[in-house]
Amino acid sequence: MKHALAITFATLVLLLNTPAGADVTLTYELTEADGSKTEKKFSTARLYVRIDDSADEKRYLLFEAAKFFPLYSVNQDESSYTQLTPKVIPYMGPETMAKKAADAYTPEVEAVEKALKPVLKPSNKKRTIAGIRCRVINEMLDGKPAIEHCMVNSANLNVTTREIISMARTFSMARDRDFGWLAAGTEDEEFISIQSRDLRTKRVFELTSVSNKPLAQGYLRIPREYKQVKAEKPAVSTKDPAK
Repeated sequence: MKHALAITFATLVLLLNTPAGADVTLTYELTEADGSKTEKKFSTARLYVRIDDSADEKRYLLFEAAKFFPLYSVNQDESSYTQLTPKVIPYMGPETMAKKAADAYTPEVEAVEKALKPVLKPSNKKRTIAGIRCRVINEMLDGKPAIEHCMVNSANLNVTTREIISMARTFSMARDRDFGWLAAGTEDEEFISIQSRDLRTKRVFELTSVSNKPLAQGYLRIPREYKQVKAEKPAVSTKDPAK
């Protein structure tokens, strides 16, 4: 009986200490080469990530890290939202459907995508960022370290694997769109950076705090009363770039 009670108690302790679809808000600070700083908050639960930027408090981005990976810009002052079209990549248009994408996936496109993926090389260094231990991973460029990442997994942040996957995909999306956040996730989506230092420009993207406070209901949604506004199509030049 005592043995059975011990097993039950151990199981209870395990359940109490295991996050279940944990809400989490990760606050990062981006320091530019000139010393100027902006704060970015990533609030996530399961598939959704909301990004609030101190440089533009009336808007936020909402990213769904699954299915077609839509990204929305939500304007709280105007009660509207816009779905941002994906960045155009070689041989593919911004709204290419799955079949067209498959048809267009040539060896050339595969080579371009491979070249865009960060090449990460682990080191033996460890740091403590915002009270969290992390391992230093070097992002290589032309065989030399270009960006130094300090990376953690879900256990370090006390969240589930799902939130880490969503954040890894958010950082990947940001790189595809040239947001300039520096952060990265590993290819297996098990680790994300909580500090990224560009060794060339001295720019730094660093975690400053972690909050597991439950998010308000509807915080990761676009309010139903908001109206959709179509994104402006970028101007297409007809000039020959070689001339």
